[in-house]
Amino acid sequence: MKRACLPVLALVIVCLIGCGSRAINYNATLSDLRCASFRSVAVAVLDARPYILKKQKEPNYVGLMRGGYGNPFDMWTESGAPLADDMLSTIVDSLSAKGFDVTPVKTSTGDSMNSVLAKLKDSQAERLLLVDMKEWYSDYLPKAFAAERSTLFINLEVTVFDRNQKKLAKHNLQEVLELPSGWPYDTIPDVYQIKFTKLLDDARICGTLK
Repeated sequence: MKRACLPVLALVIVCLIGCGSRAINYNATLSDLRCASFRSVAVAVLDARPYILKKQKEPNYVGLMRGGYGNPFDMWTESGAPLADDMLSTIVDSLSAKGFDVTPVKTSTGDSMNSVLAKLKDSQAERLLLVDMKEWYSDYLPKAFAAERSTLFINLEVTVFDRNQKKLAKHNLQEVLELPSGWPYDTIPDVYQIKFTKLLDDARICGTLK
């Protein structure tokens, strides 16, 4: 009887995923951020994920939600904007709330590191903050033929420069996280805020921003 029910369960999961939400909210202001200053800072987020650069996925791609048979469905940012833009908004809004004079610098897919640094320098800000997004995506498998699995892959390199592009500090966050049980649009936003708060509050990053 159990075996007979499994294909039905898998079909129900596929229908739920196919018809339900496949978007994750990456718009946030980090309420627990401690880093504060009145210094001017320009911020840019560069999307260097290989499948984005190769145009295999759109810039608003954030991962996969799988059906009961493991068949993948793409997930996107809830805003519809590129993930780099959502991350930029999070950093800008959060630093601004802590007193920083923040200038956002938007990037485009395929921008070189040098061109982004030149844009940051043109802002005339005292500090230049660059986030190089080498990887960020989630992979969710609901419980059907196998146990539920939810994973978030992260590889972010954050660098702070002075206004003359002299490197002052660098911090790399590279993790493969097993997430709590639940749909990714419910579990990931909190994890996102926690990780970016830790990233900006890192002693090396915050110390040079201030």
